[in-house]
Amino acid sequence: MIEQNSTIEPFRLNDQFGEEHRLEQMPKLLICSFGKETGKLISNYFNAQDANYLTKHNIKLIADVSSVPSLLRGTFILPKMKKYSFEILISTESKFSEQFPREEDKLTLLKLENGVVQEIVFVADEAGLKESIEG
Repeated sequence: MIEQNSTIEPFRLNDQFGEEHRLEQMPKLLICSFGKETGKLISNYFNAQDANYLTKHNIKLIADVSSVPSLLRGTFILPKMKKYSFEILISTESKFSEQFPREEDKLTLLKLENGVVQEIVFVADEAGLKESIEG
C-alpha cells in the first residue's frame, strides 16, 4: 500500500485511446479515481479547464476500471472517456490499483516530490479538488 514517504515506482498505463504512457518521472500530483462518482468529478472539473491545465500543474490522472467487466469497459466507459478534453490513464489491473489508498466516493490525490509521496489527500467535490491543485 502506498503511504506517506513511499516512493512511487515507474509504471506504464494506457490512456483512453489505447496509447501507452511510461511514467518514469512522477508528476507533482497523481489523482486517482476509483468509481463512478469520482469519475464524474474528474470529468466535470477537468473538462471545464483549459487544454494545458494538467501540464501546467504537473498532474497525471488515473481511472481504475479494474472491477468493471471488460465488455462494459469497452462498450460504455472507454467510449465516454474518449470524449474528454484531457488525458486519463486507465488501470485495468486490480493488483496495480489496490496499491493506492482510497476512501469511498472520494478522489485520492498523491502530492509527490521526486516520486516520493509527501501528502495523501481525499477529495469529494470540485472545491476541494481546486484547492488541492491550486492551493
